[in-house]
Amino acid sequence: MSYCFNPACQNPQNFADAEFCSSCGSTLLLTHSISLSEIKSEMAPKELETPLEFRYRAIKPIGQGGFGRTLLAVDENKPFTYSQCVIKQFFPQNSIEKAAELFHQEAMQLETLGKHPQIPNLIAHFEQNGQQYLVQEFISGKNLAQELAQKGTFNEIKIRQLLQDLLPVLHFVHKSKVIHRDIKPENIIRRTHLDRGGTTGFTPLLSADLLTSQSLLSQEITRSGQLVLVDFGAAKKVKGNGLPQTGTIIGSAAYTAPEQLMGKAVFASDIYSLGVTCIHLLTQVPPFDLFDSREGAWAWRDYLKTPVSDDLGKIIDKMLQGATNHRYHAAAAVIRHLNPKPVYLEIFPATSEPEIISPEAPIEPTPLPPDLPPPPSQKLEVKIQQALQNSLAPYNVKIQVSKTKRKLTVVINRNEDCKIHYPHLSQIIATTLTDLELNQISVVKLLGRVNNSSIPEWKQVLQIDTKIQFKNKIIRLQNNSLVWRVSQLKTRTFWLAKLKSKDFWVDLLMFALIVFIFGTQIIILKPWVGIIISSGFLYVKSQVARNEDFDTNRLLATLAGIFLIMGISVNYTIFMSGPFGILVGCLFMALPLFYTKGNSR
Repeated sequence: MSYCFNPACQNPQNFADAEFCSSCGSTLLLTHSISLSEIKSEMAPKELETPLEFRYRAIKPIGQGGFGRTLLAVDENKPFTYSQCVIKQFFPQNSIEKAAELFHQEAMQLETLGKHPQIPNLIAHFEQNGQQYLVQEFISGKNLAQELAQKGTFNEIKIRQLLQDLLPVLHFVHKSKVIHRDIKPENIIRRTHLDRGGTTGFTPLLSADLLTSQSLLSQEITRSGQLVLVDFGAAKKVKGNGLPQTGTIIGSAAYTAPEQLMGKAVFASDIYSLGVTCIHLLTQVPPFDLFDSREGAWAWRDYLKTPVSDDLGKIIDKMLQGATNHRYHAAAAVIRHLNPKPVYLEIFPATSEPEIISPEAPIEPTPLPPDLPPPPSQKLEVKIQQALQNSLAPYNVKIQVSKTKRKLTVVINRNEDCKIHYPHLSQIIATTLTDLELNQISVVKLLGRVNNSSIPEWKQVLQIDTKIQFKNKIIRLQNNSLVWRVSQLKTRTFWLAKLKSKDFWVDLLMFALIVFIFGTQIIILKPWVGIIISSGFLYVKSQVARNEDFDTNRLLATLAGIFLIMGISVNYTIFMSGPFGILVGCLFMALPLFYTKGNSR
């Protein structure tokens, strides 16, 4: 099908091979002559085999705004597989000068930023029949607003992945002296298939590499599931010293930083918008409803279906600070906080002739006869290799591991057509090894090979840092789920929720009944014995209730009956004390196992 470019056309749908609209007579193909600068570019030789023009046919509209609309289109001069593209058509009802300014502004931004594989590449920009057009790379996939509507709220893992994937893109954008000014779920697309990252590529880097890298890498294949930042129509180029200057108030109000609402956007304004995006995805509640105007603060935690760690909560809170001097000043600062420095640090430079193990003598552990268990060292190698292989699964590499005394050798094997950035992988490996808490390993040797070559193309040595090791133990303790649950006991919110819960009062009553029965009637050893048995009873009940439909009312009735019998009858202490009493206590702790609704029928 062809779609007419004339905004006033009453019946814009036409046959797929039509050249003119059957309704209004407008041309259905856009023609763009190649300029001298494009002829000199690296793409020109490929295009010169065809006439010096690009021909674009609109298929259907996919969006509309105040200054124009966006259409899905095809480039008929390209093979079908690579022909899809997106056309932005500008036709403002008023503010024509402002629309023209935004058109040229977006074109200039995308000419530079489109070199990044997580930003749509600008293919062409031109004017035809008095209207302006931008032609961009088509990104196949759903935006995060659609993903949220279909799959529901994001959990902490998905939010961390979002930040890990998008913050390096923001760093690249800000380094190019551009403020996006319209970050929101609708403008973040998750790519659904493998695609080429444009004429030049850029490998996403983590904090240390991100800050030191000064150049783009050669072309690579981008990963499926990667997030792409789109719609730079509201982007602003920062001039001079980068100090905020009053300009146009633009962006989506619900996600816009306070200073941007006053026309003074800064780089930190994008950090704020990304923070609002995160809490919207975590709660599926509109951002305006997440802000408590009475307290002048975000109340997003009150709407969480599943809690997040205190560490991630602090990061998001700092992204959402209203005052820019209290907010993260740059994307790199968020990345550093998101990725605490791992225990294993690079201390030796790469060398051209590293000491290696030849491929003829494979470093995989030799299998043992089935009747002999593997030694502990081999079990550890298998555990490490599996953990690293899982961490590096998206990069299509094979990991081999060998351990001798306190030294670990890790070989990264890649195919010749698989382009990877080793410093990026070394950060992932270091973080994974840190999480495994390998106290018996002090040095890690990393080797990069192509197709099991005898001479590696890359080498790096990581060594443990005891100070950072201690610091990371503290961080892991702070992030431990049990520690987090215990810390909630100090909060007012925790106890208010408990006091409103019927289950809390029922459990409290059962606890008191069992303490009475065992503390005063059956086992006269010490009162704390009754408390121990009561605590064990409630623990078993909570574990059973997690996996089974539990009959709380019947269990409570049973305990109340035992309580009344013990209260009005003769004291059975003489029969129930000592070992027999302990046995009765153990049976009482196991009592909830018999009160699932399935067993009560």
